[in-house]
Amino acid sequence: MEKFGTLEHLKAQVTVVRWHLDAAALGDGDQKRRHLDSASLTYQGAVELHAQLPLSDEEYAAITKQLAELGDRLRAAGQLV
Repeated sequence: MEKFGTLEHLKAQVTVVRWHLDAAALGDGDQKRRHLDSASLTYQGAVELHAQLPLSDEEYAAITKQLAELGDRLRAAGQLV
């Protein structure tokens, strides 16, 4: 699997989504929209990678929970996920 197909990369994507959502909450106008768009795009990549990686049950459950929470935040911000 390529270097971007790792658990570490998936965790980094989750962190980036969270960062963009936090930044969007502090911004307004175009800045807020750019952060939300980036969060949505990165979230979709994380969901796809999550489905492909062979994870332990614990890792899978932990990432699934985090992605669900991020998905809820994206939906609350008006993003389609």
